[in-house]
Amino acid sequence: MRTLLIVLSLLIFSLFNAGADMAAGRAAFDRGQLDEAARQWQQAADRFAKEKNLRGEVEALVGLGNAYQAMGQYRLSAETSKQAMAVAEKTGNREILLLAKSSFGSAAACGQESGPAERNLRECLALAEAGTNRAVTGFIWSNLGNALAAQGKTAEALEAFDKAGNLGLQTKDHLLAGKAFANAAALATGADAVRWNEAALVEAGELPASHEQALLWLRIGRTYSSLHQLTPAEQSYRRALTMGEKLGDLRARTYALGYLGQLCETQKDFVKALELTRQAAFVAQQLQSPEALYRWEWQTGRVLKAQGEREKAVAAYRRALQSLGAIRQDLAPGSFRESVGPLYFEFADLLLQQGVLAEARDTVEQLKSVELEDYFQDECMTLVRAKSARLETVCPHTAVIYVIPLADRTELLVGLANGLKRFQLPVGAEQLTAEVRKFRANLEKRTTNQYLVEARQLYQWLITPIRETLAAERVDTLVFVPDGALRTIPLAALQDGEHFLIEQFAVTVSPGLTLLAPQPMPRKNVRALVAGLSEATQGFPSLPHTAEEMKCVQQLFHCPAMMDAAFVLPALRKDFTENQYQVVHLASHGQFDKNPNESFILTRDGKLKLDQLEALLRPGRYRGKPVELLTLSACRTAAGDDRAALGLAGVALKAGARSVLATLWYVEDESTAMAMAEFYGALLGASDVSKAKALQQAQIKLLRDPRFEHAGYWSAYLLIGNWL
Repeated sequence: MRTLLIVLSLLIFSLFNAGADMAAGRAAFDRGQLDEAARQWQQAADRFAKEKNLRGEVEALVGLGNAYQAMGQYRLSAETSKQAMAVAEKTGNREILLLAKSSFGSAAACGQESGPAERNLRECLALAEAGTNRAVTGFIWSNLGNALAAQGKTAEALEAFDKAGNLGLQTKDHLLAGKAFANAAALATGADAVRWNEAALVEAGELPASHEQALLWLRIGRTYSSLHQLTPAEQSYRRALTMGEKLGDLRARTYALGYLGQLCETQKDFVKALELTRQAAFVAQQLQSPEALYRWEWQTGRVLKAQGEREKAVAAYRRALQSLGAIRQDLAPGSFRESVGPLYFEFADLLLQQGVLAEARDTVEQLKSVELEDYFQDECMTLVRAKSARLETVCPHTAVIYVIPLADRTELLVGLANGLKRFQLPVGAEQLTAEVRKFRANLEKRTTNQYLVEARQLYQWLITPIRETLAAERVDTLVFVPDGALRTIPLAALQDGEHFLIEQFAVTVSPGLTLLAPQPMPRKNVRALVAGLSEATQGFPSLPHTAEEMKCVQQLFHCPAMMDAAFVLPALRKDFTENQYQVVHLASHGQFDKNPNESFILTRDGKLKLDQLEALLRPGRYRGKPVELLTLSACRTAAGDDRAALGLAGVALKAGARSVLATLWYVEDESTAMAMAEFYGALLGASDVSKAKALQQAQIKLLRDPRFEHAGYWSAYLLIGNWL
C-alpha cells in the first residue's frame, strides 16, 4: 500500500508539474518569449509522455509547434505537428485528433506541403462542421486560407478567411476574427484590402494586452504600408511598439521599430530611418534573433547606400548575409527567391558598382547554391560544394558566362583562363524575362519560325557584346550559369541572323560555379544501364521511338536494357546494388515541377522520385565512382516556371551524377534516336571529344537534316554540369 501511495504521489506530482509547464508556456507565449514558451511546452510534452498521458502530450506538442511556427522555424513546426498527430491517433479521441491534424495543416501550409495541408484541413473541416464547436471550425477555415494562399488560389483563400472571420465574430473570438481579416487584407487589393484591414483593426482593439495583439497590430500596419496609407501604418506600428514595451516583448519591439524605420525609408527620411533601424537591430541582438537581425542589417545597408555611404553599406549587407546563414534552413520552403533573393542581388549590384567583380559573382553564386538547397530541402548539397573546383580554371578555351539580371540592367561576368571580365547591357530583368518567355513559347511551335525574332534579340543582348573577347581568347565552349527565366530556354538556339549559337560554340549549362570537379569521362570499358518505356501507361502516351533509341544505345555500349514491363523500381534497385555504371540512360516520361516532391521519372510500376533516384545512384558516389552521365531523354520542364527549372538544373547535384543530359520539353520523334546515336557515337569515338562537343555534333547533325532543322527538334537537349 505504501509503495502504491508513493507511485500515485509521484504521478500526481509529475502531472502537476506538466500542467504548470503548460501554463508557463502559454504565459511566455503571451509575453512574446517564444524560446521560453517552446522550452516549457517541450518539457510538458516529455512529462506527459513519460506518464503516458496522451491527451496532455498532444496538447503540449501542439503548443510547441505553434511556438516554432511563430519563430519562423517551419520545418520544426511541421515535424512537431506530425509527432502530435501520431500520438493523437493512439487516443481514439476525435477532438484530440482534430486538434493535432489541424495543427499539422497550419504548419504544412507554411511550406512546400501546402497541397497535402489543404487535403488534411478539408478532412478536418468535415469533422469539425459535423460537431458544434464553431471556434475550432473557424480556426481550420483560417488555416485552410493560408494553405490555399500558398498555392496561389487567391479567390478560394479569401473565401476561407472570410468564413473564419465571420465565425470569429459569431463566437466573439476576437483573435480568430482579427487574424482572419488581416490575412484576407494582406492577400486582397484595393478597396477590399482596406475593408478587411479596417475589420481587423476593430478586432485588434478588443483583444487583451498580449504578444498576439502586438503581432496583429504589426500585420495590420504591413497591409496599410503596402496600400501606401502611411499614417495608419505608423499608428499600428506604434501601438505594437507600445505593447511590446509594456509586456517586455522584445520580438514585438524589434519588428515595430524595424517597420517604422522602413516607413521612414519610404519617405526618404534616411536619418530617422537609420536611427530606428539600428534600434531594431540592437533589440534583435538582445533577443538573439537572427531572423529579425538579417532584415534590419539589410535595411541598414539600403539606407546607407541611399545616403552614399557605400563602404558602410557593404559592411551592413555582409552582416545581413551572415545573420541569414544562421536561419536559412528555417525559412518557409519555396519562398527563398521571393523573400531573400533581392538581398543577394542588391548586394551584388552594390559590389558591381564598386568594381568588386569576384565577390559580386560569388554572392550570386551563393544565392544559386542555397536556392538549390531550398528547392531540394537537402543540406547535403553543401557537402558537394565543399569538394568543388572553379570551372573556368579547367580549360583555357572555355568561357563561363554568369548572367546577372538586375532591375535597370543585365550584367555579364565572363570567366576566362586569364581572369574575369565584365559587360553591361541596358536591359533590365523584367524586359529580359519577357523576351525569354516569348522565345520559349514560340520555340515549341514547330509549324512556325516566330521564335527567330526572340532568338536574334537575345543573341544581340547576351552574345554580341562578348563576341570579340571570345574570339580573342579562342573560346570554343560556353558554360552558362543562367538565372531565373533563362534556366527554362536552350541558349544553343540563339541566332545572330545567319547562324545559331550551337554552330559557333559547344554550349552547356551549370547550376552554379561550383560543382563536382570537372574531369574527362573515361572512355574505355564504360558500363551503361539502359532503361525505358515505349508503351502507354498510367495516363501517359506511348513513346513509339523509344525502342529504336534504346536499341541504338544498347549496341554502342554492348549492354542489355530494361524495357517496358522490366522497367520497375525493384529491378532498378537490384541492378544498382549489384553493378557499377558510368552511364545511366533513362528513356521515359519525366517531369520537373516547382515542387520537387512532384518531380519524377515514369517507370512501369510508378513514378521514380528524385530522392529515390539519388538513393539508387548514391552507392557509386560514396565509392568514389559517381555516375559520369545521366541521360533523361523524354523529360520536360514547364515553360514559364522558373522554380521548376531548378529541379532540372540541380538534378546532377541531387543524384550525385557528374552531368545530366536532359530535354526541356518532350521530343517524341525519331529525331531523339538520331540525336542519341550521334551523341554517344561521338563521345565513345574519340577520347578528346568532350560531352559538350559531342552534343554540339549531334545538334548540328539534326539542324542540317531538313526534317529536323526547326530548333524545336534539336535545341531541347540540355547538358548540365560537367561538360568534359
